[in-house]
Amino acid sequence: MTVQCNNIDRVRIMNSSQRVPTREEFGHIRDREAGALLTLNHKGKGGWVTFPFIIGTVMGLSLAAGGWYANITVYAIQKYNVQPISAAQIHNVVGGGVNFFPIVGAILADTFFGSYWVVLVAAFASLLGGVMFILSAAIPHLRPLPCNTSTRVCPTPSSSQYAFLYITLVLGIIGLGGTRFVLGTIGADQYDRVEHQNVYFNWFVLAFESSWVIAFTVIVYVEDNVSWAIGYGISVAASAFAITLFLFGSRFYRLLMPQGSPFVSIARVFIASLRKAKLSTEDHEYFYESTMSKSPQRPPSPSLSFFNQAALVKVAQAQHHKSWSLCTVEEVEDLKKLMKALTIWGAGLLESTIYAVSSSLITIQALVMDRHLGPHFQIPAGSVFVFTLIWASFLLTILDRFLYPLSEKVLGRSLTPLQRVGIGYFFNVSGMVAYAMIESKRLDLIEKNGLMEHNAVAPMSVLWLILPLALLGSGTAFYFPAEVEFYYQEFPKSLRTTSNAMTSLRLAVGYYLSSAIVHVIRNNTTWLPNEINHGRVDKVYWLVSFIGAVNFVIYLLVSKLYVYSSHTTADDITINSRYMDIYDISA
Repeated sequence: MTVQCNNIDRVRIMNSSQRVPTREEFGHIRDREAGALLTLNHKGKGGWVTFPFIIGTVMGLSLAAGGWYANITVYAIQKYNVQPISAAQIHNVVGGGVNFFPIVGAILADTFFGSYWVVLVAAFASLLGGVMFILSAAIPHLRPLPCNTSTRVCPTPSSSQYAFLYITLVLGIIGLGGTRFVLGTIGADQYDRVEHQNVYFNWFVLAFESSWVIAFTVIVYVEDNVSWAIGYGISVAASAFAITLFLFGSRFYRLLMPQGSPFVSIARVFIASLRKAKLSTEDHEYFYESTMSKSPQRPPSPSLSFFNQAALVKVAQAQHHKSWSLCTVEEVEDLKKLMKALTIWGAGLLESTIYAVSSSLITIQALVMDRHLGPHFQIPAGSVFVFTLIWASFLLTILDRFLYPLSEKVLGRSLTPLQRVGIGYFFNVSGMVAYAMIESKRLDLIEKNGLMEHNAVAPMSVLWLILPLALLGSGTAFYFPAEVEFYYQEFPKSLRTTSNAMTSLRLAVGYYLSSAIVHVIRNNTTWLPNEINHGRVDKVYWLVSFIGAVNFVIYLLVSKLYVYSSHTTADDITINSRYMDIYDISA
């Protein structure tokens, strides 16, 4: 391997007698978390000894969060006398927060505190939120008085009662959002081999999904049929167990410390481009980051050429230093990659409203359907969405083990990430159409049987909802892993941890958009009254189906025009000082 260095080399080697790193070592370095300080001499740190601690933490915190999140709509209706549609709006806001906070947690971990401390603080927030849920369920003064069944008068919560509920929800959001994706990063950091990281991620997803299935069934059943306080107590016990296990494993973890914000370099490219917008290229050359590379340095790509100005420097200038007036070609290309990938992210924003609207209204819909399985058992309304989780988990296995390999043999090539995302979006739209058709049938039965009274239950089994729930699960199985793969491949290396949370951020925007859509519908139509038997929820579903279909066409056009970025091959190994410093690679 040829090592190229010059007088602006920022890669620090401890002494000249050290051996040149092997290609395998460079491969591990290149794939590490960007923006982190990498040390390869963690004796006794990392590896499979950390696996039970981290996976156990994932399961405990997921179980704790699922215990309150799965049933928040029913809890707001039954214990805080919130009207059903308003409770659905609360669910939308909470869902948006749960999906927005992972990007905040990723930025805090990458830039300031490191993943370990972000997880630990968020886990304690989860524990405190669970304790406050117990208090709200056990202490009557923290809730309004129950509804009067004879007069149907329901006292509204006071300002202090609302404040207690909202603080509790904020702590729960921090606990779930601050641990879900960051724990994935901590676990991957423990392994040097990519195949070991892949095994870990498979177990990570399985641990998360299985914990939520338990939360959506067992804990929700306890809350509905035994005691809300006991159900929340199970969540608190799970949080306490997870924190204890996480702390016990601390001495085994390999921790990567942050080296500053990667967003600063992005901002520098914008500023430098504006400052040098009129600069001529005749007497200038491009400034390349100091590298060890086997491949020649490549000039910046012609796309978005305006930003190439940021990397121009006078030929006669002896030394160059990165500043707000000068960036490297690598930094310019990173910005271009980010802007390209964000077009795909933006093309799916309206599609995310489908998942948000369905998850917020499904519980209300289930409350007015027949939920009995036999004479003695009734499915909790908050557990209905578990069918999506179960089907998505099952289909993920089928796709990975059978359908994707089969399609590769038949087509002669693998489906690209963007193609799989498109298939997932199609299933989402189909699921919303199925929702609309089932709700239309339910309303017909309500009218034909004269069941227009308060919260009347239609003579229609809730099991009819399995079809749209399975379609949504199919959509998730196709688009979710494909989006994670796409953003990880296409985002700059310095933003790969942040890229893991981009799908979650898209869902967060979807929840907030769905909340706005519901607000507009309530103010301008009669489709969403507090008594949904008097409304037309089916028309809401048809409207969202139309929005999703339009967005699906937009996505097809954008993805068709998208050109994947060229990726570094095994023979083109680069160490970039903006990403990491090497202290002792021979230990």
